[in-house]
Amino acid sequence: MKKILCLFLVFCLCFSLTGCGSEPESTENTKPESGAQTEDSALEAAAGLLKTMTLEEKIGQLLMVDVDKLVNGKKPVQEALPELLEALDKYKVGGLVFYDQNIKGVEQVQTMLRQIKEYVAASPQIRIPLYLATQEEGGGRNSIAAQNDEIRSTGYISPSEMGKNMTVEQLEDTGEIIGEELLNLGFNMNFAPVADVVEEEKTIDTSAVEESVVAVLGKEPEYIPPAKKISKAKRKKKRRAYKKRLQAYQEKYERFVESYMENNYCDSCFDSDEEKVSEAAAAMIQGMHASHTEDGTNLCTVLKMFPGICSVAKYHKLVPVGIDTGLSRLRRVNFEPFAAGIDAGTDVVMVSHASLDKIDPQIPSSLSAVIMSDLLRKELGFRGIIMTEQMDLPVVTTRYTTGEAAVKAIASGADMIYNPENIEEAVNALRQAVQTEEIDEKVIDQAVLRILQNKILREVYPLPGE
Repeated sequence: MKKILCLFLVFCLCFSLTGCGSEPESTENTKPESGAQTEDSALEAAAGLLKTMTLEEKIGQLLMVDVDKLVNGKKPVQEALPELLEALDKYKVGGLVFYDQNIKGVEQVQTMLRQIKEYVAASPQIRIPLYLATQEEGGGRNSIAAQNDEIRSTGYISPSEMGKNMTVEQLEDTGEIIGEELLNLGFNMNFAPVADVVEEEKTIDTSAVEESVVAVLGKEPEYIPPAKKISKAKRKKKRRAYKKRLQAYQEKYERFVESYMENNYCDSCFDSDEEKVSEAAAAMIQGMHASHTEDGTNLCTVLKMFPGICSVAKYHKLVPVGIDTGLSRLRRVNFEPFAAGIDAGTDVVMVSHASLDKIDPQIPSSLSAVIMSDLLRKELGFRGIIMTEQMDLPVVTTRYTTGEAAVKAIASGADMIYNPENIEEAVNALRQAVQTEEIDEKVIDQAVLRILQNKILREVYPLPGE
């Protein structure tokens, strides 16, 4: 019944459009409120605020962190725990991310996010409000609504189904429905939509997967024969103990691999035709941006996963994978939906760890200046926030230390680091990199300026007097 209701809402809901989102560089018409900030006024306010910030505050803004990581407890965070609030004071992070395990119901999540906002507003240690993000694609595996009966407006139609069955107008309406619901829950950022073009999966050498797992879990236990002669009963006991250790390891191995596998990534993609994907991604962004709260807060969108990872998505979190597509085809096919999303005004583009072998081989895109600074920033003209994919994935942690990855990402053009493996190490490494001039503080300033400008534009950070 709920699925039928949702289909009715999505396909038949009123088609009166309430305004489109626009590119962050020209956002005068982004919001209908008379007090909405223009790009220039937001930039001016952001620049003034930046001048008053300490290096510690600036580095904090560069971090986007899963809420569970800040607490490191055995249970998912489902309330504004004292340990969480203390961590916010300490690290002053730019944003928090919440997933299914953090959401029990509407009232619970509204209360949790409201209490976090109130604490941040009252804390003398924190001056900049946080991005409060989740991942709601509208349906399928990345839908908080599909996992919770209390959240009913979305969660039943996956992007792949949307691409097959919806018009551009219906996609925009769906984006607005999603935006209104997330804002009502208390979120101000959505890790969606996906702008990948569906492609045939590329085969990889699975021995690399084993190497990655062994690097984290260690080698499979071996049976060591007794050094001296023992009784038959003791020998059997020793064998049984070994088999138990081996079985436990194998189960741990399988759980580890499964936790990082992307088996149904194409469900998050609209189509195999780049023009359809372009239209869908742009429409969803415009719809999400059309939603707003009574006080004027807009929903920020995160377009992903640049430069397009569909062909290598399955193992890309576990092992280094390369996309061997030539630059001319990348420009013609893979980049077109991202360009459309940028033109539609996406606030953030998330960059994956997959490398482009014909352009910057062996270097994760999330750590590549060629990909982020040259292609995304200069060629595609994106002037918003560049965010890395999660940095605590095995594909990164088995090749780089937390500090190395953080410094390389920012130095190469990223503005926000999503989930460094160790927050303390990332902060210390970035601070040291500035102090030793490995990173010019102006690079940090430019990243923070983009973040502040966006928070002001979307009224995540409402200016005094508004």
